Amino acid sequence: MFLDLMTTERLAAGLASAGSWAPCPRIDERDAWQQMRDAEQLGLSIEAIMRYAEQVMVGEIDPLSGTLYMAFMRSGDRLTYEQSYFRRRAELSHLVIAECLSNEGRYFDRIIDYIWAILGEIYWCIPAHNYAGQHEMVMHKQPNPWKADDPLPVPDDEYLDLFNCETAALLAEACYLLGPELHKRVPSLYHLVHREIERRTLARLESGAQFGWDHGKNNWTPWCAHNLLLTAAYLIDDPDRLISIARRLAGPMQKFFDNIEQSGSCIEGPSYWVVSAGRLAAFIELVESLFGLRLGFESNQKFRAFGGHIVDLHIDQNKFVNFADGSLNVDLDHGLLAHYARMIDNQALTALLLQDMDRVARRKLDRPVSERHHNEYNRQVLVHLTRLLTWAPSSAGRADIEHDRCVWLDDMQVLVARQSKIGGEGLMLSAIAGSNDPEINHHSHNDVGHFSVCLNGAPMIIDLGQGAYSKSTFGEARYDMWHISSEGHNVPRINGRLQRPGTGAAARHVQFSHAKGVSLLRFDASPSYFAAALGTEILRQISFEHDAVRINIEDCVLLPDGLSDFQLPLHVSGDCEVVEGPAGEIILCTEVGSLAISSHNLLFDGVQILAMNDPRHYEVWGAQIKRLCFKAENLEHGKFSLSIAPCNRKT
Repeated sequence: MFLDLMTTERLAAGLASAGSWAPCPRIDERDAWQQMRDAEQLGLSIEAIMRYAEQVMVGEIDPLSGTLYMAFMRSGDRLTYEQSYFRRRAELSHLVIAECLSNEGRYFDRIIDYIWAILGEIYWCIPAHNYAGQHEMVMHKQPNPWKADDPLPVPDDEYLDLFNCETAALLAEACYLLGPELHKRVPSLYHLVHREIERRTLARLESGAQFGWDHGKNNWTPWCAHNLLLTAAYLIDDPDRLISIARRLAGPMQKFFDNIEQSGSCIEGPSYWVVSAGRLAAFIELVESLFGLRLGFESNQKFRAFGGHIVDLHIDQNKFVNFADGSLNVDLDHGLLAHYARMIDNQALTALLLQDMDRVARRKLDRPVSERHHNEYNRQVLVHLTRLLTWAPSSAGRADIEHDRCVWLDDMQVLVARQSKIGGEGLMLSAIAGSNDPEINHHSHNDVGHFSVCLNGAPMIIDLGQGAYSKSTFGEARYDMWHISSEGHNVPRINGRLQRPGTGAAARHVQFSHAKGVSLLRFDASPSYFAAALGTEILRQISFEHDAVRINIEDCVLLPDGLSDFQLPLHVSGDCEVVEGPAGEIILCTEVGSLAISSHNLLFDGVQILAMNDPRHYEVWGAQIKRLCFKAENLEHGKFSLSIAPCNRKT
């Protein structure tokens, strides 16, 4: 659709007739900013933004030194540099919005200091993306000609990654919003920003170089494309040049849209869907408003399904089903996704966004800015805040969200089954057949057959999800990391063997059914354990009995050389108290309810305490989780099962 509709002729004709482009009000448009302050649905968000801005008026701007940049190649650490990098941008963004809302000049000098600091960064591309061969998206980049493991990247060869593009868009939009005041106070800074964006970002885009996101495989494409076209729209007056850039970006966006599953599923998971969907909708809106075109995505069924995808995976509050590198806790892009919801008239998505807007605002009000929460920064930079204020849904969209009791996402091979249609109520199961092939999803874990269980919105049998990214995360050692290997998932170890990654390591003979109140997923996991799985069966059947409110996990193993060992771990939240019941069942007790786990041909072999040393896991799960260990009672039998159901036991 992008390539067919964004022809040079249509873009030129539309640009000529579109009139002046004004994506959001500038600081001197006082009526518009006052309307935002008066909007009921924005009250908490604006209060939180202003409080945040006040707190960053004092103290030092986070340092970004050369040795911090070098840490990625030296030790593999990404977090230390990135945390300060993203904080700078989030803090500047809040200051810009606070100045626009107040128009008193109070924040202006501090804004200048932050812009100056960001302009002074040698690279806008983060370390993990600025070295050849470090990431699937960092392709088409030449290796260092002097020293292969040089801890600093090659000068004048900065990669056009997610955050170079986002930094350019942030600074360009800041100059647009504050333009009238910048021209009065420091016009040289305004022009310096534009010069640096041209040199670092737009010149790289127009150089003829290729980037990993050109292939349209994942969230990088819409994220980069939207920021780049937005930056160009702010900076470029030459119509021919602007049209050329739009055409340059239409190709990758077409590939990205073609790669979306027909059902609308996002194999990367909810935390990556948030960016993909929000930026897809924003790119469409930008093309249509800038060039005066109608692209017609509203009537495209795949586009409509993709927009509603997140609702099926919602657990409660900001919790979502989180296979592979997905995170349990997801901050939504409120304004960007609100535009998507309007495009497809999706009331459930609108209601979800309104709930999450208030949650994020309350969290921001409750936490001092000095606390570091790395995961929050990417949803708090300027493009997100301006679209929150200008595109947020009306408070009339508040409503209870009803879910289908059974959802089968065929493209992802994911089952979501619920006791209740109301989110956060009753028993909930999520399970995946899937694949361990990183060529299918470079965020994959070795998790064929993995499942998670929630009760009343609380995760109890869990998926750890995304850890803190490091140099190892997307390197050769990726699948040796315990939370990415099958060791960290609720799947068996068979004859001492864990699951393998790679081509063909996937569930086969996958069957799903929903009949007579039972949702059932059945498959053979053999190829995920054995490259040559001939004569081997590792059958797993996962069922949810909706009326009986019970989950059943059944494994049947047939190996040519016989079964010598079968161990099944269950990873549970650290909040769960684990006790043995009178009939030998294992009971998980929490404040929101309890689950009883009964086993057949499996012996309970104790509880292991697993410390959460990874900072990302610590943020989500706290200091520890627990692993329940089960082992085979009768190996000759070859059949093992668990039954999981709510019970009345209290903590």
